[in-house]
Amino acid sequence: MKNQWEIITQAYPWHFIGFLVLAMFIPKLYELTNVYWIGQISFDALAITEQYEFIAVTIEIVNEAIPFGILALIAQNYHDRERVISILKAGLILHVTFALIVTSIVLLFTSEFVSTIGTPVEIVRMTTQYLVLKSVALPFEAVAYLLLIAIKSMQKGREALYLVLVSVILNMILDLFLISNTSLSLHLGIQGVAIGYVISKIALMVISLLYTLHLLHLDWATLASTTWKENVVPLFKIGGWTGLDSLVRNVGYMGLLLVLNVIGTNEFGGYGLAMWVMWTLLIPVLALGEGTSVVVGNYFGEKKYREAKNVVITSMVLVIAIMTAIALIGVLYWENISAFFNPNPEMVKYSTETFWWLIIPYIGFGIGTVLRSVFYGTGQTRYIFYIACFVNIGMILPYVALVKWGLIPATFTSVMMFYMISFLADPVLAYIGVRRVITRVFPANEGGSTQTDVSS
Repeated sequence: MKNQWEIITQAYPWHFIGFLVLAMFIPKLYELTNVYWIGQISFDALAITEQYEFIAVTIEIVNEAIPFGILALIAQNYHDRERVISILKAGLILHVTFALIVTSIVLLFTSEFVSTIGTPVEIVRMTTQYLVLKSVALPFEAVAYLLLIAIKSMQKGREALYLVLVSVILNMILDLFLISNTSLSLHLGIQGVAIGYVISKIALMVISLLYTLHLLHLDWATLASTTWKENVVPLFKIGGWTGLDSLVRNVGYMGLLLVLNVIGTNEFGGYGLAMWVMWTLLIPVLALGEGTSVVVGNYFGEKKYREAKNVVITSMVLVIAIMTAIALIGVLYWENISAFFNPNPEMVKYSTETFWWLIIPYIGFGIGTVLRSVFYGTGQTRYIFYIACFVNIGMILPYVALVKWGLIPATFTSVMMFYMISFLADPVLAYIGVRRVITRVFPANEGGSTQTDVSS
């Protein structure tokens, strides 16, 4: 058994995955200090900055389209420098175009947007100013995000970590000088938060661009002369499905949030608190999913199908171990953790109740995250969209409609029960999709053995 495990894990990129975990975890730690400084500005400061989350949903949809096409295509061709440059150029042109469209819409219609999302009257003016200023960063953030995805797709985890670390350090310095309550601060308040965000995203874009040019031994003349149009269709074939998946998922998620918001403030806040804690603990799982997607793409491009299978199996074992540890931590300490971040006993109660309802489904989510790496790595992303449609359009949105029509009572228990059912359906559908992908795109002599091993 030990020898079999050693054979399976031999092709596993332990260092690469470790760097990706750190590259996700360090920014999350920074968020804690950033939220602390924002909270010191005024009682309304956090409420104002949270309004940006409505724009962030749109940006998430954009960032889950072309960048995932970049991930799959570069991962599969990362030994072919000329092809990588061509793919990257096409991705940058498309992604920046979409980001500029979103930025223009936000800047032109900020006032209308603020009134649409129901921003409280007393913070409308400051919210409008904050959103306009922070939205300036969107094109720079888009370029930086895509370049980081490309760098990771070439298995440069250490370098991606260094770039993120520089950005976080710069963010902390900017917070200290722009918004903190120390003697060093300029005390720029909410505007300082936005200014710091813009500066940090520009800096991250610049250093990511410089490193990419160095990594690919690329000069501006070569970049300008490289053809790119032949990669537009392949990028959309992959990224189009992931973008639609993100759109459908976020519509379903917003629907559930609307139901929770109707139920009550404590219920909504307790659920939000539970999700914040859970998604912080899930960082290793998310990093494993991203890293596995890259490595599956690398091996798939090299036609090393057995190695791709073994990477998925290893990641699956690791994710199950991590999710089991999260479950044990939650059973023992969830109420205490929730109380540490929020003193409201009612919110703590609903946060704890959320954990008990959703911990088993989230174990399924972890498994589904690894299974999805097969879709991303092979470029067969339409299955991700199919799953999103089944869960969100087929289950969640009808439930939200029935609640809105008064046919189903809007209670916290009913929402959690339905959320649990829909979450459990996700990994089952992902497993079915993975078996289908393996049968269709892996050679028969490898696909059969891979299919058997993945299902075991």
